[in-house]
Amino acid sequence: MAFSDTASADLRRRIIDDIRALADFLDLNPDLPLGPHTRVEVVYFPHTDTEDEAFDEVADVAALLGRIPAWEGEHYVVEHAHGAGRYRAVAIPDDVRAAYRAWLSYTGHVRPD
Repeated sequence: MAFSDTASADLRRRIIDDIRALADFLDLNPDLPLGPHTRVEVVYFPHTDTEDEAFDEVADVAALLGRIPAWEGEHYVVEHAHGAGRYRAVAIPDDVRAAYRAWLSYTGHVRPD
């Protein structure tokens, strides 16, 4: 099973080390506030030529996790949650991406009176 946009082994190791370092930093600084709704999230977005390939990748991640992907709003998602942390694979349909890019095109150009 091949995925379209995975980090190299070195980058993967650095990301995991960074997550551990953040946890250690927070543990060593108990005076820093953490809210009751604090979450840590790792997200994988397939980078494919077609949305069907992206959906297939989410399904492949789901198989590795032993879970069933589902629609969450306009995104096709599978996740593994562990307390306040979670790993998610997310595929965004082409029309949703296009609508978001169109919405962004207004940024800085439309100002309220």
